[in-house]
Amino acid sequence: MQTPRRVARISARSTAEPGQVHLELTLKLHSYPNPDREPVKILVIGSKRSVSSIVVALHQLGFAEIFEWTDFLSAPNADRPLQFQPGEVMKALVKFLPRDE
Repeated sequence: MQTPRRVARISARSTAEPGQVHLELTLKLHSYPNPDREPVKILVIGSKRSVSSIVVALHQLGFAEIFEWTDFLSAPNADRPLQFQPGEVMKALVKFLPRDE
């Protein structure tokens, strides 16, 4: 039996505002567990303001409802490292948001 491929479609277009780009990401996502679904954990680490901005932006893109995210958690440190299950890996992406002066 052949496993179906996961397909993502990404498109970008300029907006009327200089320097702004509209990004559309289409990927079949689910909010509830099911035996045929693999869980993927998504972390957003930064200041409360920056994390909230990303959560709202992902909501506006239709990626996730705001209530699906956990409450704010303390970031990992030497006393509380991230815990992984066997076979799990991680990727990170860094984007930079302007700070409020």
